[in-house]
Amino acid sequence: MNTKIRDIAVIRVVDDDEDVQKAIRFLLENEDWKVQVYSSGEQFLIDEASSVPGCIILDIQMEGMSGLEVQRELVVRGSSVPVIFLTAHGDVPMAVEAMKSGACDFLQKPLDPDKLLDLIEILVARDVSERELKIPYPEAKRRFDSLTNREKQILSLALKELSNREIAEALDLSKRTVETHRQTAYRKLGVSNVKELALAVENFM
Repeated sequence: MNTKIRDIAVIRVVDDDEDVQKAIRFLLENEDWKVQVYSSGEQFLIDEASSVPGCIILDIQMEGMSGLEVQRELVVRGSSVPVIFLTAHGDVPMAVEAMKSGACDFLQKPLDPDKLLDLIEILVARDVSERELKIPYPEAKRRFDSLTNREKQILSLALKELSNREIAEALDLSKRTVETHRQTAYRKLGVSNVKELALAVENFM
């Protein structure tokens, strides 16, 4: 159990079925998650603070705003909080639209408790990790400006998933030189690998 993540994250449950709300709340609170429950998409959107890490468990079929409509509004707002859709109806087109719009998974009711808990654990950890990589623009710019032109060239190729050997060949450098520049650039930017670089690149490029 990651106590730190549970201290800062909130699981939002949006479902107009009171029995489902109670069941999910009981399941999550028993695992020490902080839970907020909403009976409608409209109510949820009034309170939602995307600056708070966690995840959203969102029923796709509700009175008033549907889950897909709520998701579209979250996209408009620029929310990065991961979304898990719930449905009692195995509607494939809905699932496809939800996933294309950024949903992380699509679970059918009745829920498999273990599957839901495992998914929440993964998604919330990812959300928290990605937020930690985000740096205020002035600091991000300062770090990026500290890079040499050669370091910027190497990072640009690294983001294309080229190996150090391939980068060396492309820039007519030795592999060792590329490794040295790459390590220095990572240190300046505060990342440790290509995955972190890709997640944080919007702050630097």
